[in-house]
Amino acid sequence: MKLKTNCKQLVSAGAQLLGLLICLSGMRTSAGYAIGQSKFGNIEKFPYQVMLIGKQLWRKRILCGGTLLNRRWVLTAGHCTMGVTHFDIYLGTRSVQDTEQLGGLVLRSNKFIMHERFNPETAANDIALVKLPTEVNYTPRIQPAELPSRRRLEQFTGMSVVASGWGAMVAMSSTDGMQYTELKVIPNAECAEEYDVITPGVMCAKGLKDESVCTGDSGGPLVLKGTQMLVGIISFGPADGAAGGGCDQTNIPGGFTRVTHYLDWIESKIGSHQQPKQQQEQHPHQHAHHKHRDDNFV
Repeated sequence: MKLKTNCKQLVSAGAQLLGLLICLSGMRTSAGYAIGQSKFGNIEKFPYQVMLIGKQLWRKRILCGGTLLNRRWVLTAGHCTMGVTHFDIYLGTRSVQDTEQLGGLVLRSNKFIMHERFNPETAANDIALVKLPTEVNYTPRIQPAELPSRRRLEQFTGMSVVASGWGAMVAMSSTDGMQYTELKVIPNAECAEEYDVITPGVMCAKGLKDESVCTGDSGGPLVLKGTQMLVGIISFGPADGAAGGGCDQTNIPGGFTRVTHYLDWIESKIGSHQQPKQQQEQHPHQHAHHKHRDDNFV
């Protein structure tokens, strides 16, 4: 059965927390964690994983994931930046509470670039960049992901991929750890049987057993299994209540921004070979470091 792309049936993976689309404001929240049948991950295995806690004017805070590209830039989903005044950026940690113990880093940034043609209603061009206030030093727990520049024409269909994040359906505690799960990339034609928003800039992946991604995982990385090569950005999935669906409906694939489709866009903003260059960001105000906080996210 094909899911229509209206407010009742399609939801970006982070929209329930973001509360940005008026049509989603009445949607109820599911219970449980976003990645089903998952494993808790050590940050050493996911040193590119970033936690983004965004502050909005009309809500408390929202949770998204991100991927470290180099010493100055983090890649995330476009919808994660909507209405956000600044991000607190956690690097090198598996949870907020463990940041200091693990030698993680917390930075604050109000400089980010959303794709110029991002469409929140269809999840088209769901990609954004967040600029760090200073260059970060690499450690065993803080390392950049690899962009698939040498494989820009590959579709990755049938290949195993790994998604990771901190997504939760109700409220996330500062002690909740990062989780990860294995998925398999499916053809866009097959995914189009579920969603009518599938374009060349989207890729879909499906759980092998009971795995899925959902609210709070938005913007996080999808890498090829056994590598740190970033091929997708967690973007959207079935809305809770859609055709009896929700985050527990793991027979329905999740949608990811296809990174190879946006390599030119990324390089136009941060420079080729992942070297940062000066860009005009949306929020030109001063940045500041942020002290560790352990209150709930929503």
